[in-house]
This record gives sequence, C-alpha cells and structure tokens, in this order.
Amino acid sequence: MPVIDADAHVIETPETWSYMQDHEQAFRPQIFERAEDDGAPRRANQRREYWVIDERLLSKGSNVGQDVPADSRNMTSIQSRLDHMDEIGVDIAVIFPTLFLRPLTREHDVDFALARAYNRWMAGIWAEEKTRLRWVCVPPLLSLVDRAKVRDELAFAKEHGACGIFMRGAECERLPSHRYFYPFYEMAQELDLAITFHAGINSFAVHDAYAGDVAMFRAKFPVLGAFSMLAQEEIPARYPGLRWAFIEASAQWLPYMLGEARIRLQRKGRPVPDDILAENNFYITTQMTDDIPGLIAEVGDDHLLIGTDYGHKDTATDIHAMKRLAEVGDISPTSVEKILKTNPAVLYGLR
Repeated sequence: MPVIDADAHVIETPETWSYMQDHEQAFRPQIFERAEDDGAPRRANQRREYWVIDERLLSKGSNVGQDVPADSRNMTSIQSRLDHMDEIGVDIAVIFPTLFLRPLTREHDVDFALARAYNRWMAGIWAEEKTRLRWVCVPPLLSLVDRAKVRDELAFAKEHGACGIFMRGAECERLPSHRYFYPFYEMAQELDLAITFHAGINSFAVHDAYAGDVAMFRAKFPVLGAFSMLAQEEIPARYPGLRWAFIEASAQWLPYMLGEARIRLQRKGRPVPDDILAENNFYITTQMTDDIPGLIAEVGDDHLLIGTDYGHKDTATDIHAMKRLAEVGDISPTSVEKILKTNPAVLYGLR
C-alpha cells in the first residue's frame, strides 16, 4: 500500500483565480504590495504583500515554508512536487488549501466564485498526475440555500480527483452541528467524500477576537470543538456512511475529549459506544511531537493519521514526518503501517 501524506498544502497564486468566470471578475483577489520606503512605521509581523478580497487586506505569505521548493509548494511545477515527495517518502499527497484557513467574505456570490475557481485550479493540477496528487475541495457553504448548485460543485470536484471536503470548526458563523449543514452532510455521504475539519476558522468574530499571539484559539481549538460537538450531539449517527477527519491540531487531546463525550452522553441518558471513534467514523492526525505510543495505548491505532503540513511553517509542520514515524523504535510496524497507509486510505477512499 502507498504511504499517504494526510495533510499537505498548496500555496495559492494569481493563477488560482484565473478560473473565475467573466461575471465574477470584480471578485477576483488582487495583490497589494506595501512600498518599503513609504516612511510609515512598521508594526510587528507586518507583511510586505497582502491578498485583497472584499476590500479586506489578508496576509499573504505569513505561513509559507522555505524548506520546500517554491515551485513545488505553489504547484507551478508538478514534477518538482513529485520529485520532492519521493525524497521525503510520500507516495500520495492529500492537498489542502492555504488562503481558505481564515474567513474571506460574507457574500455568497464572492464565496462561490472563490471556491469554484480554487476547485477548478486543483482539478487542473490533478489532471496532470491523477494517482499521486489528491485533494480536498472547498465547498461554497454560503450558497447552501441552493442545494443543487452546491451539490453540482461537489460532484465536479469528486469527478476531478477530490477525495474530501474542506471545513473549519465554524462555518458561515455557525457551528458544525447546526441543522444548516444537514443537507450538506447528506451530499458528502452520497458522493463518498470525507468531511475534513482542518485547523482554521470561518468566523470573522472568532478570527478577529483572537488576532495576534493567540492563534491556537482560532486555528487549533475549533477542530477540538468540532470533534466534541459532533460526538456529543450524535451527528454522525445520522450519516452512517460518512467519514470525518480532524486535521492539523495534534491528537494529544483525544483521550480527554473522548472522556468528556462519554460523560456528556451518559448525563443525557444516551448510549455510550464502546469505541466512539469507530462508531462515528472519526479519524485524527497525530504529529511527531505527540506521545504516539501513549496515544496508541489509550485509543488504539485504527483511527490515527499523520501529515507533513507540506508548504507551511507552523507547529504542525514536519516534512520528514513519514520517514521519522517509521524510524521510531517504540511504535510497532503494524501501527506504523496503519497510520501511514491503511487509515488514510480508508478515510479518503483511496483503497
């Protein structure tokens, strides 16, 4: 079986938005470049370049890893990406977006145009290498009032190499257990696309409240919240064929959240599954900074994955994670095989 990087990334470029239709050109993201000699004082972490979407300045290049080739992280050279995957021991990369880790717009037509363009850009990349480069699509969730339109977009992505759907712990200023998303989850189940809750947030209120040095609250914690809400409110039971993943937030929190779910289900008088992860089709990315042997002892090895966070430079990034996991002496070969190969293959439907 192939080694699967369960969390890799691509860095969007102006080419990403070239797929916008004629009537969407007013929504096309622009790049604002700050003049270095403008005489204005510099703030901490101030960037030279920004994306401009809906007249908002969005940081560009703030989470870009310099330890990978530039033409690989932005996919301008497919061969460069494949060559580097060979070097770091990855057979298949599941690719997530970068810009979409934060809220971009409150307008449904802008949201749809951005999602549609990104999905077609990634479809074009997949067309050049259909076996090794898989991806998760960006859903236009602000357009869910038009279910057929959203389903058509998801179906296009599925037909063009998508193996999952990108979500954050809050979407459209709603939590993932909200009934607003029920028709969307039905579409995902029907199309056999995994729901992947990735680190990030799509709530302007949460994102802006936790600006600065408390990024964990707007990036990592929403993933934990999504896990807790779905488990306690028994949302996965409504969609037994749907697989759910919680990506790039470590897994050290997992025993605590499982314990909380059991307590809260008991207090509601609800049955508590012997194996909450298996019952709910939950999968979680671990990372080399976790106590992986301890996690396996507590929760087993059937629902853990690992990714490189390729192209980024944050606390989850480890482009050599796949090789390093295989070299850890206190993790059995069977567990390594499951984390690197079997489990991500099941989650993403790559069997």
